[in-house]
Amino acid sequence: MERILLIVNPVSGKGRVKTVLMDLLTILCAGGNPVTVCITEKRGDASEYARLYGAQMDRVVITGGDGSLNEVIGGLMRLEADERPMISYIPMGTTNDMATSLSIPKSPKDAITTLEPANHTPRIIDVGQLGDEYFGYVASFGAFMDVPFSTPQSAKNTWGYLAYLVEAVGQLTDITAHHSRVIYDDGYFEGDLLFGFVTNSLRVAGGLVRFTEDNVALDDGLFEVLLIRKPKNLAELNATVANILKKNFTGENLTLLHTSRISFEFDEPVQWTRDGEDGGVFRRVDVINHPRAVRISVRGEL
Repeated sequence: MERILLIVNPVSGKGRVKTVLMDLLTILCAGGNPVTVCITEKRGDASEYARLYGAQMDRVVITGGDGSLNEVIGGLMRLEADERPMISYIPMGTTNDMATSLSIPKSPKDAITTLEPANHTPRIIDVGQLGDEYFGYVASFGAFMDVPFSTPQSAKNTWGYLAYLVEAVGQLTDITAHHSRVIYDDGYFEGDLLFGFVTNSLRVAGGLVRFTEDNVALDDGLFEVLLIRKPKNLAELNATVANILKKNFTGENLTLLHTSRISFEFDEPVQWTRDGEDGGVFRRVDVINHPRAVRISVRGEL
């Protein structure tokens, strides 16, 4: 038998979990598996449940968006490495970038099939740390980075990704660059940055920034860091956006790094996000890669 903790975010993705909950429980309880169910009521609950009960479990199943998965990962990282159970992720969020990188089906009904023993295999991935908190796939700062958590949940549930775009348009007149000093494994960078992404993912920002598997390995102990400098004029801005969309990160205002840790220092406090949620405000912060830190079940034969 497998001891299972099921953490349910009941509001993520317009509450879609209600349509698949019985199918989910039927698979999890097969063979007499004992299942403990926890319902989140506020931000931080999933992390606390994972931390409190994770060491007693063989598997933690989370239904929700990337933010919910981030919380579970953060909670499990508070445990010793040999106490961390397998994670299974049933994506119910708006963007589900991490599910895409891990080849987990975005359809909840299809994702549930990865829980069946014949349909899943464990994948070990790195985990990032921003300051004192953990993230699964991206820590970021810069223009529009507060859009995911400043967009009301009711708007996300009603309009999906369109809600993010509407919120971003409202910030167009308020774009600023941050003078940044950056220290990483192989060197030093200084300049005015519009954006910075520290990632362990094939895609971020709802797929607006995409990497190839030539750029990214999820278990190599290295981040992919994309730094976007402030363009001098509109033509440079358009060229920068075009290069990003074409996955060409060698443009004049783009720098792509591969590093196990990186430190940022700014002239003023800067807002960050972690996996699309509020990551805190820092003038100086270290970002550290914890290699091969957690196991996530993905589609495939054992």
